Amino acid sequence: MVLKNTIENDALAEKIVRYYGYTEEISLKNVAKVVVKLMINEYFDSICSGEFKYPSKEEMREWVLEELNRRFDEKVVTAVEKNYPDLSEEEIEAKLEAIEKLYEKEHENQVEAVINAASKELRARVFALQKEVKDLKKKYTT
Repeated sequence: MVLKNTIENDALAEKIVRYYGYTEEISLKNVAKVVVKLMINEYFDSICSGEFKYPSKEEMREWVLEELNRRFDEKVVTAVEKNYPDLSEEEIEAKLEAIEKLYEKEHENQVEAVINAASKELRARVFALQKEVKDLKKKYTT
């Protein structure tokens, strides 16, 4: 199935893209906070030991896109399956891929905003965590 044919004149695809365009404006900070929480969980030991190196913009982009895609998949997969019960699994996958590409193309500015917010939030939380660890060490080793 040709990718173009999967979303051409597709009201559901347009509705999904508009919906996510609207809701992402509202939840950008929420996504950034979730990404930072996941990163802190992943790098907790190195943060506490003082060996943490801040991720590059590309690594931050990967984390953000993974979270956005997870949220997108949670909502969109069920919507497509519900609205197109007669499609095969391959056709559903093609439709989802087409909608995701359209969504990504339309909302690149939002991805950049989430990356910037997550970077700022990460720096603040890492600083606070490292300060707390330093204070605890001082309290219990002096």
